[in-house]
Amino acid sequence: MMVTVTLRDDEGRLVIEALAELPFKAVFELIGDLNRQAVDGAGGPGGQAYHIGRDDLELMLRALAQLPYERVHRLLAALRTQLTQSPGEPA
Repeated sequence: MMVTVTLRDDEGRLVIEALAELPFKAVFELIGDLNRQAVDGAGGPGGQAYHIGRDDLELMLRALAQLPYERVHRLLAALRTQLTQSPGEPA
């Protein structure tokens, strides 16, 4: 199952930073996929939409949870809000 999340540039950098702390073998495909989507897409002022699988989202959340809370709490709240909206609502 795929989900779509929208990340601003600073949020995307934070996700990559968090993923970089995990073993390379576990994250290299996800980092590559996020990078391709960032290059291919044209993020607007609200951010760039990323289409990711549920397993990759779980990996992102686990990585973010390892960073200090004060660095990630706003991003985690934004992701929670996006994921709890109904599928037809814009993120």
